[in-house]
Amino acid sequence: MKILRNVAVVAAMGLATSITASITAAPAMASADSYLTARCADGGFGIEIRVRYLTTGTQHVFNQVSWRISGDVGGRNTVRFYFTQDARPDVVFKAVRYQGGRTGSRNISVTRPKAHQVFVKFGALFDTGASSDPGCTAQTRGI
Repeated sequence: MKILRNVAVVAAMGLATSITASITAAPAMASADSYLTARCADGGFGIEIRVRYLTTGTQHVFNQVSWRISGDVGGRNTVRFYFTQDARPDVVFKAVRYQGGRTGSRNISVTRPKAHQVFVKFGALFDTGASSDPGCTAQTRGI
């Protein structure tokens, strides 16, 4: 009888220790980097964008935008990113604009509460040397 009682006490202590360990363990604060990607085109010109982000326990944190332009373009292409909260009406909470060549990458710091549905609208104006430069717009999926 004494042996059974000792086994029960040891088992109960082990269960209490595992419960305590799971309660005191720190929750995961951030996931690995993820990407929003999209593309658009107008005629023989196009752009593909990537927006790097991670989601913490409370926020979406956007930390880099990059793009690649295709087609016969010059060096003064304009790319715009509009960080947008999906609402009625949609709310643009951050807009950034870059001008340059065919490819680019910029580190950014844009945050939004995790509870908000967010997507990125973007547009490009392609430097073609024509009297009227073509452009396109699109948006990423939401997170």
